[in-house]
Amino acid sequence: GQSVVPVLERHFDLPLSNITVIEADDHEGKFAPYLAQGMRYKRISLTPDNLEAMLGSLLQPGDLCINLTAGVDALTIINWCHHHGVLYVDTSLEPWADQYGEESIPAAKRTHYEAHAQARAMAAPWGGKGPTAVITHGANPGIVNHFVKAATLDIAKAMNLNVATPKNREEWADLFMQTGTKVIHVSERDTQRSSIPKEPDEFVNTWSVLGFWGEATYPAEMGWGMHENMLPPMGQHFTHGPGNAIYMHKPGGHTIVRSWVPKGGPIFGFVISHSESITLSHYFTAYAEDGRPVHRPTVHYAYHPSADAIVSLREVMMKDWEPPAKIRIMQDDIVDGIDELGVLLLGHGKTAWWYGSQLSIQEARKIIPGQNATALQVCAGVISACVWAVQNPDRGFCEPEHLPHDEILAIAKPYLGPVASVQSDWTPLRDRATLNYEPWLDHNDPWQFNNFLVR
Repeated sequence: GQSVVPVLERHFDLPLSNITVIEADDHEGKFAPYLAQGMRYKRISLTPDNLEAMLGSLLQPGDLCINLTAGVDALTIINWCHHHGVLYVDTSLEPWADQYGEESIPAAKRTHYEAHAQARAMAAPWGGKGPTAVITHGANPGIVNHFVKAATLDIAKAMNLNVATPKNREEWADLFMQTGTKVIHVSERDTQRSSIPKEPDEFVNTWSVLGFWGEATYPAEMGWGMHENMLPPMGQHFTHGPGNAIYMHKPGGHTIVRSWVPKGGPIFGFVISHSESITLSHYFTAYAEDGRPVHRPTVHYAYHPSADAIVSLREVMMKDWEPPAKIRIMQDDIVDGIDELGVLLLGHGKTAWWYGSQLSIQEARKIIPGQNATALQVCAGVISACVWAVQNPDRGFCEPEHLPHDEILAIAKPYLGPVASVQSDWTPLRDRATLNYEPWLDHNDPWQFNNFLVR
């Protein structure tokens, strides 16, 4: 939120008095320069009892609602905006905060598969019309969804596939199938580090602590490829909807996979539940003429956060996921590091291909003073969705894949630092030590999920 306000001025010609910021915590001092120019700031805790009244008091038809909250129900806001002519952009389909660890909610209901099923059902009567609502469009989900399309085109070119840029979902899925891609990792390593030592039981992160904690408590979740021959331990199919994903009876913050990034090399990443796992696997499913799915990739997040965030997550795990009481988001105290965030496409004719942002803290501060690399990558997704929504105000309900990737990346790239498109020969079986007994490995098919899963 702090990074979006200065960026709005760069893309929209409007007085700051037209902008209102609402938040539960008190960061009025950080917004002081904008308040002096007329921006309005309200410190309010949004609840089921006051949410719609607050929206009604601040938003009119034609306005834009940017929802960057954690723990405030997104579906309620989306539905309200649609019926009141208000454009909408968010970064996550958030539930109310008290649902993160609610034991009475079954694991299958605490997934992004379920959240998108509810969102699509809500929006189905709108018929793709009405005020534009772009959901789940930050860095990931959001920008990474467009990275996949860009990477697919680069892979197709490297494989000498003679194809034009696809124009619709069916053409994208067909091209994706032609490349033979079987797996997509949203592969990220964050090496930003602080000059302030982390204290015991202090949750330190480079972005929303509540957001990360909440996602880490969700069941591990992934789009499930048609090449997979075995469910992972504690894996479960969904029994409704398109069936393009699975979940595990295990938190994403306690589920680790092998992945790879160009600068960092091999990484161990958390399978944090994220919307891109659901929407990408659905969008890139190819179907036969009779409607049967014939090709679908496995898709999931592989997240190696900052070192302090890893220790912080381990501490809340040791307390059975008790919410952290003391939190700190690293910002001006960061001394060095990069957030290497991209997509790793695997199993195609060029083995592995990573496409993404390699933004350092030094570059981030040059683009927007006072911000860190992670915040800026999220901001790139938010502002590109906002610009597109205002330019296309009547597109109704939109997931990231519905937006034109080239237009979005043209807006976003100035905020992403170096954007790399890199081929690799990495596989999860490469340089695998034989020190330990791993009978579950499939040496005939390196792209099986069980070869990535760290046990």
